[in-house]
Amino acid sequence: MGWTGYFRYIRSGHALEQLDQWLRRKVRVIKLKQLKRNYTIYKFLRSRGVAEQSAWALALSGKGWWRKSGCPQTHQAMSRKWFEEQGLVSLKVRWRQLQDGIVRNRLGAEQACRVV
Repeated sequence: MGWTGYFRYIRSGHALEQLDQWLRRKVRVIKLKQLKRNYTIYKFLRSRGVAEQSAWALALSGKGWWRKSGCPQTHQAMSRKWFEEQGLVSLKVRWRQLQDGIVRNRLGAEQACRVV
């Protein structure tokens, strides 16, 4: 949240969207690493609605963690909704709220003081 306050005056949120995507993928890697074993990965994917055959295909895959995190099964199990449920704040959404004046910065000031 501090990053968006600092970068609130940028013109385009494209960089924040790319950073959001990278952060979500990195969190997917961390979650898969926490599950460790093939069977626990399979159980997690099944509990999140992934089909049985697809869940086993990913769990038994010899790909590395980063490649597994980019697979469709992982995206289905850990969607943007899942990230919102976990409490991850989207940088681009927060930036857009600051641009539209929906929220204020932490101190409640309208604009930052310029340093000369």
